[in-house]
Amino acid sequence: MSWPCWILLSAVFLALYDLAKKASVRSNAVLPTLLCSSTFGCAAFVIFLSVSGRLAAFSGITPTIVAVSIAKTVIVATSWIFTFCALRTLPITIATPIRASAPALVFLMAFFLYGEVPTWIQGLGMLTVFAGYFVFSWAGTHEGIDFFRNRAVWCAIAGACCSALSAIWDKYVFHEMGAPLETVQLLFQAGLVVFYGIVLSGQRLLGLKRDAFQWRWSIPFVGILLAGADWLYFNGVACPDAPISVASLMRRFSVVLTFLLGAKFFHETNLLRKGLALSAIVIGVVLLCVGK
Repeated sequence: MSWPCWILLSAVFLALYDLAKKASVRSNAVLPTLLCSSTFGCAAFVIFLSVSGRLAAFSGITPTIVAVSIAKTVIVATSWIFTFCALRTLPITIATPIRASAPALVFLMAFFLYGEVPTWIQGLGMLTVFAGYFVFSWAGTHEGIDFFRNRAVWCAIAGACCSALSAIWDKYVFHEMGAPLETVQLLFQAGLVVFYGIVLSGQRLLGLKRDAFQWRWSIPFVGILLAGADWLYFNGVACPDAPISVASLMRRFSVVLTFLLGAKFFHETNLLRKGLALSAIVIGVVLLCVGK
């Protein structure tokens, strides 16, 4: 199967994951939700490897692979904590498009970390993405959300920044190092369970205030759908001819499906203004990827 097929299938899984995530974390405790969903995701991936006869992934574990997997675990776990905190209170039609702006942040990070100077088209793309943020601020005022002072909004932006850092890390791990994707994902999935378990245990030992946790049947699907989306995405970006910028863009188009389904299932309003903001972000991301 060609890499665009892998990426498009990943985008569908990612859209369904976003819906399950919103249903699970809305007015619910973040850390227990993350721990439960990650546990189910890890278990589903191990079962998949067992059934498909791919448990040889264990044999590819080296100290270097463990190190890069731990780094990815910390980056992604941090991203999810921020993102889930944002989704807990923000409408999905605002929180998810903000996360979709991650490719613009990838270009900014590449500029500061590697000195990569964007073309004028890419510069226009970044301006268009940031214009989308301002349209979201305008849309948010009609729902009582102060876009620039709301903590949940800043959590969504922080989550997008961590997601961008994860994309840069994926490129290094799979393209530069040539790490085996299933081994990395196996360690990454298990690492998430350990990470959230440690954080939640520390929270309890320190006696920190905790929100009430309510079990929901959407929680297992959060981890399972994400494990499937990641496996499909990793197979796509591992293809030698897969450009990481275009692959990242194609995957982010899951936000359009999430926006449409989320508006229907969660009965959200103010969709015209949010749709304009989403369009600006999508157009900006396209300009970033075609403006080489």
